[in-house]
Amino acid sequence: MAKRKDIDWVAIEAAFRAGKLSNRQIAERFEVSESAIRSRANKEKWVRTAHERAHSGVHLPVAEILPPIDQMARPMHLAERREHVEHAREIAGRMLDELDMITSQVGELEQLIEVETADDENGRRRAAMLKAISLPARSMTLKTIMQALAVAKEVSGVGIGGGKKEEAKAKAQEAAKPGNKFAPPAPPRLAVDNTKA
Repeated sequence: MAKRKDIDWVAIEAAFRAGKLSNRQIAERFEVSESAIRSRANKEKWVRTAHERAHSGVHLPVAEILPPIDQMARPMHLAERREHVEHAREIAGRMLDELDMITSQVGELEQLIEVETADDENGRRRAAMLKAISLPARSMTLKTIMQALAVAKEVSGVGIGGGKKEEAKAKAQEAAKPGNKFAPPAPPRLAVDNTKA
């Protein structure tokens, strides 16, 4: 890190306010700690430009990130739900394609990581990069994508009612209709009619 008197706080503030670089990138560029930048920005009340806010929701208040409550609470029509679910499925499909590409080329990626991190002073960056493409990480990614797809199917309202429980209930009701295998037995009929005299 640079000595305190060598730090160009004017340039750091300009980079911070421009909003194109993260605090970590600014810290690396000016050889100062990220915590020092955060501390100085809070102390002097530096504000990032709208450009940064458009690209990162990290610095936005929660009220600006979430949609209005009335929009969240309104009931979604079935067609709209299915449209959202279809969009989620498309995203999941693209993510599965990316995972497939990484899995099929994992050996080449490991070699590239070895070459890229050969000059590092310690192995932390290499270990982090290798961990990101490791079998457990890829397996967890696949599991997460599949869980998201299952939730999307549940939300989509596939079937009559809207979810698995409603679908099972509808199937049970169908099976219990008169004439079907699981229909309840008919009430007993009287063999002799004593009402006629």
